[in-house]
Amino acid sequence: MTISRIPTDLAPFELSWCNDPAQADAIAALFLRHLSPHYISHSELQEQRAVAIGEWRTDLPDVLLAQVRHALAQPPATSNALVMAARSGGTLAGIALVSIDQARRASRSFATLDDLIVDAQFQGTGLGTQMFDWLCADLRQRGIARLFLESGIGNEDAHRFFKAHGCTPVSVTMLKELDGREA
Repeated sequence: MTISRIPTDLAPFELSWCNDPAQADAIAALFLRHLSPHYISHSELQEQRAVAIGEWRTDLPDVLLAQVRHALAQPPATSNALVMAARSGGTLAGIALVSIDQARRASRSFATLDDLIVDAQFQGTGLGTQMFDWLCADLRQRGIARLFLESGIGNEDAHRFFKAHGCTPVSVTMLKELDGREA
């Protein structure tokens, strides 16, 4: 599914799932340009992107590129790891990484929005809203009943964005380091 929308001052946005391995470097680069220590949540710690609260891995570019390449190698129609690309006039304007639960043990089918990033030059254009609405509509068409996401404790802009788009906090995730390190 591809949808194009026209913001008032930009070329139309083209939104689609991406499975072009040639796009891996551009997707990873956009992701890396927009990271801050506030972005880190428990999933970054669990998925080998970060080593501590507020501290990314030194080899994060390699780790992220491998994750993106793996997701892009899967066909979007049947994959449980999806990469969304938003483009404006051929320029990569935003990305989203989505994981679909394949175990189906939960009471309702679900997906997880792992990341949604809008490039700085396109922030404030409504692209984030278009991306979020588009991926929710696509997931509904796939029979997904729930969308989960989490964001770093200090990522207040993301919290406001997702609350404004109908997301409800359902838990607080805490961490205790058991090896004597400070959290």
